[in-house]
Parts: sequence; structure tokens; C-alpha cells
Amino acid sequence: MIRVNVILFSVFFLVFSLRVEKAGAMNREKAGISYSEISNTVGFDNIKSIRPYTENPWYWEYNGKPIMLFGASDRDNLWQWTGSMLTDHLDKMKAAGGNYVRNTMSDRNEGDTYAAKQLPNGKYDITQWNDEYWSKLKFFLDETQKRDIIVQLTLWDWFDLSGDEAYGRFRLHPLNPENNINWEPGTISDAWDYYGGSLTNNNQEVLDYQHRFIEKLISVTAQYGHVLYNVGNESGLGVDWDIYWARFIKEAAKRHGQEIYVTTMLFAPESTVRRVMTHSDVFSFADVSQNNQDALGPVGKKHWENLIFWRKIIAMGEHGPMPLNNEKVYGHGVGTNTAAGSEKEAIERFWRNIFAGAASTRFHRPAYRGGDIYWGIGLSEKAQQTLRAVSMFLDEFDIFNAEPYEAFSTIGNSVDPYCLANIGEEYAIYFPGGRATVHLDPWVSVKKVGIRWLDLASLTWSEEEIIEAQWENFDGTDWWGPQRILTIIPEGHRSYVAVIKVIE
Repeated sequence: MIRVNVILFSVFFLVFSLRVEKAGAMNREKAGISYSEISNTVGFDNIKSIRPYTENPWYWEYNGKPIMLFGASDRDNLWQWTGSMLTDHLDKMKAAGGNYVRNTMSDRNEGDTYAAKQLPNGKYDITQWNDEYWSKLKFFLDETQKRDIIVQLTLWDWFDLSGDEAYGRFRLHPLNPENNINWEPGTISDAWDYYGGSLTNNNQEVLDYQHRFIEKLISVTAQYGHVLYNVGNESGLGVDWDIYWARFIKEAAKRHGQEIYVTTMLFAPESTVRRVMTHSDVFSFADVSQNNQDALGPVGKKHWENLIFWRKIIAMGEHGPMPLNNEKVYGHGVGTNTAAGSEKEAIERFWRNIFAGAASTRFHRPAYRGGDIYWGIGLSEKAQQTLRAVSMFLDEFDIFNAEPYEAFSTIGNSVDPYCLANIGEEYAIYFPGGRATVHLDPWVSVKKVGIRWLDLASLTWSEEEIIEAQWENFDGTDWWGPQRILTIIPEGHRSYVAVIKVIE
């Protein structure tokens, strides 16, 4: 049943997306809005704020220091939680080593707060703000800032209004003209009218509201330096929409003295990379979260290979290296939700993102709207264990001076290992659980190394073992070229990370 629902939804989304793209191309002039009217030039330093790491822009820096972003949470719109419900969740993630959450400006869950003020008669006045809405957001930003937790904030989540009750709440939402005192019936009729139609059809009433909402939002978020921005969740609203709002929020933030970094997230991760590269004057990083699920991304080594390929393509582009973020890593249980994948694959994807040189990785929330369709493992015990393991690994390995490394061979392995290297200094290998032997070529002449093993199940480091590299051609001749090889074999076919440091 889940597979059928996914297929039907995919068809609906494709039709919706094509409609938006076509309208955007045909009606840009009709909209009366030129990209050139909105400057995207910013001139602020904001050295303590989150920004691409100056020494290695594949990663981020915060408070002037490089930072690898990794985390997990049970909710996409964490800002809707208040008091200890929020702070306990943040504390639990922070205690496990995490420093990164996703936050959509969404109001689709039961009990969520709306932005518009509700009147005594039950209707809404969308020209007046609900103070509780913005107080919740400020509380969330205050509490994440206190804990040095980076927030990736999504402006628009079109699922809030789209589809039937299984996917949206338009019937109950204040933006439905039937529920507010401001818009005449027919001003908007569905998600298309509100999202795609506002810009492409030059629906000025709706645009005016959207402008006021985003201006208010940025007036709050620009007071904080730990926020990254994503225009749309799984956006199918067209390039015009994405670029317009990216430039709009950058200009709004500039007026508040803040330089911000913006991306968009499409359903196809490759398309996200293409859009971000094509418009690198607007977008500062790429979020490729859809690479982390079975429905739209690959399983196993191909997942890692995609990231490696995109890094190479981005490096060749005019902008050069930029962070690759993964704010959603899908997978839960044994993989009953075939679109998401299994918990085992989620954990391996989490590690592969790190070993592919991605700038961020986060476990997606578990259930959909409190139902029984599970997408991620959230901040479960397994997720917390993974966060602790990643934190332990990063304490021992300088990831910001390393690169994904492919100079190794395997024979007869049941799993694929993955490697990072700062050649001649240190190397790291991730072994998913299973039979694995790695013949690592350190490339430069290395005589002696020290190796330590991080057991990902017990969260313990082994004592350092000293090993010597062996010549591959044992007769001592250089006829086929000298090559020193380090043979690395984990114990008991369990899941490990090996850190190898050059001694001599």
C-alpha cells in the first residue's frame, strides 16, 4: 500500500512541478518582477556567524573555527515545541555530540501555531501576526544558539497546503480564503495558487502577504548567526521561485547587517547541484538530501559515488568548492517504507556522507504527522550512538585537512569500505559491518604507522598498534614500480572506523 501511495504521490508531484515550471517560463514578464531589481550583493564579514570555511570551503566554520555538522531530531519544525519539550530534545542531541538540526517554517501538525492572528469569531486576520508564533521561533533560536547548534531553516514547505488531508491542511489553514477575513473567495484555491501562482500569475494580494511574512521572518532570524537557509523543501516550484526568494532574503538580511547563505532542495539531488552551480551568484551551498533515500537515491556504494562525482563537478565550476549538506538521511527499521529504506542503510548513509566529504548529515524524523509511515530514525538510541561515534572519530581525526581517498583495493569483501586521507599524515577507513580487508596505498613513502580502531558498537578505542608497510613486489626490484601497502582488517567483521597516523 505504501508503494502505491508513493507512486501516486510522485505522479501528482510531477504534474504539479511541470505546471509551475511552465507557468514560470511563460509568465515571468507578466509577474512584473525582474531579478535585477533585487540586489544580492552583501558586504558584511560576520566572522563569528556560520559561513563556508575559508581554508576549506567544502566545510562550514562557526565562531571562526571549522565545524562538521551532524545531528538528529524527531521533528522537522522543532520551533513549534516549547519549554522543556524542546530543550530536553536539544540537550539529548547535544549530549550525544550533535550540533545540527533541521527546521521548517511548517504548521501542518496537530496543535501547531499559525502566523496569523485568530479573531473571536474563529476566523483569521492575516494582516495581524500571532505573537505566540514569533515568540516560539525566538525561543527556539535562543536555545539552539546557547548550545552552539546550527539550524538549517526552510522557508517554504509546500506540503503544508498541498494535496488532500493525507498531505496537507489547506481546508483548515488561515490562508484558505474561507478561513480569513482578508481574501475574497477564489483569491487562492490550493497550494498551486499560493506557492507557484503568486509569482508567476502576479497575484499581488498573495505576494504582498508573502513579502510581509518573509520580511518579518528575516527580521527575527537575522539577529542570529547560526542559521543556514533553504528556500524550499523538495521544491518543484520552478527556478524563478527559488531564485526570487533566495535573493529576497539575502537582501532582507543585508538590511539587518547580516550575510546569509542560501540553498534550495529539489526532489532530484542531481538537479539541486545543477541549479546551485548554474546560479552560484545566488546559492552558496547544495543540499542533496534526496540522495539519502531508496526512492530517489541509491543504496550502498553508489550513494557515496554520487557525492564524490558532485564534488568533482562543483570543483570544476566557476564558483569552486562549496558545502554539500544532507539535512535528511532517510531509513527506518527493516525498511517497511520502501521509499525511505532501512535503519541499517540510514546509519551507513550517515557515515558515507562524512567519508565522501559532505559538510553535514542528519537523521530524518521518524513518523509522518504522527502516523505509521516512518521515514527516519530521528533521535533514537541508534541515532544517539552514531552521533557519539562520529564525535569520538572527529576528536581523533582532522577531517578539515582530509579528502575522500580512493587509493586502496579490496578482494573478497562482503561490504564496501570508505576512506579519507591527508596524504603522508593520516588516513581513516570506515568499515560497515561485514567481511572486509583493505589494502591501503599511502601513496608517499611510509615506513611505519600507528593504527587505532573505534568500535562503533561499544564506542571504545583500541590501543595503538604499530605496523610497517610491506613492499608489494617481494623480490625487491622496482621493475613494476615501488608500492608500499598497508593491509587493514577489522576484527570479527564488525563495524569500525580505523584511524591510521604516520609515524615514520
